[in-house]
Amino acid sequence: MKQLDSGQKRQHLTPFSAKQLLRFAASMSRSIDPRRPYKLDDTSCVNEVPCVAVLKKHCQVRKGDLDQMKLAFETAKQSFEKTFRVHQQGKKMVKKLSRTARLALKDIHRHERQHIRALRKYNEAQRKYRNEWQRQRNRLIRENLERYKNEQPVIDVERQLAGRLVDEEVMEALQRTGYMTPQHMTLIDAVLTMPGATVEQEYKRRISAINAVIAFCDVQEGYPTRQPNANKKRRATDALPPTSARRQESPRVEDVETAFRQAMASVCIKSAGERSTVCFLCVANTKLPAMERLRVYSTPGSLTRHFIDKHIKRFPKDVRVRCNVCNEDLLHKSALMNHAEQAHGIVSRRPLSSLGPI
Repeated sequence: MKQLDSGQKRQHLTPFSAKQLLRFAASMSRSIDPRRPYKLDDTSCVNEVPCVAVLKKHCQVRKGDLDQMKLAFETAKQSFEKTFRVHQQGKKMVKKLSRTARLALKDIHRHERQHIRALRKYNEAQRKYRNEWQRQRNRLIRENLERYKNEQPVIDVERQLAGRLVDEEVMEALQRTGYMTPQHMTLIDAVLTMPGATVEQEYKRRISAINAVIAFCDVQEGYPTRQPNANKKRRATDALPPTSARRQESPRVEDVETAFRQAMASVCIKSAGERSTVCFLCVANTKLPAMERLRVYSTPGSLTRHFIDKHIKRFPKDVRVRCNVCNEDLLHKSALMNHAEQAHGIVSRRPLSSLGPI
């Protein structure tokens, strides 16, 4: 194999690398871009594809044949039972029938076989139609993605030349997802800005970006979201899959505030035997995401395990903690555990050796 020198390698790789680098620099990550066409907004356009339309018409024809054969079979069966006043009871009954009745019974069996064949043909036509529908839908999605990949960088460059790095539509879409904290949105807005026209404006822009990074680094990240079990198989149905549902909109501000008020009230017990399922330290920690603050544990025991593992075991015995629910300062770990049991119903009967330094 012929070896290429460094100049030839650079000449060979430059066009592709420059193209990819330009797209990378001009556009945001496709994995988080809410404008990325990951699905079809209207799946009815798939039925307008010629091959899908032909298969759909073929299914309708097979459906008509099936209905006709089913009607003929049921009519022959009812006529036989009404004329001879007997029901099919196997081979012993056939020997006792007259010749006319046996001929009528054979006619029923013939219509039954025709109905079974028509049903098989209809199911086969439905299967081909569904498979082709899925293939054409995936093809249209790939075409939309390819069009987005080729056209979106040009749109982003034009917007950047106009002085806008992140579109307002993108920012609103990211806010609706519910996974972006306010500090994250401030970071995006502060970092992705155009350079200042003067030195003072550039210094101000950099200082704002640094402050946004500091504020974002102070936010605790939540646990990774659980992925759905891919091994579970769905039951196959004759009907086509419905149009994919829209993404759920994020809850309103009033609903979130109501949920926080209810959670804050639920962590304060009214009797000694009452047990809570919400962590009083997490719900009052404004640095946590809303999902973690409003987490409801399945049992009081689950909450106790969370409280010991996250708030007790890893800290020294003289740790100082403030309960923002009761506005009370707790000077050491023992005071924190006593307060958790008496005021918030979190009881632990673990041995002291399993609680870390205490």
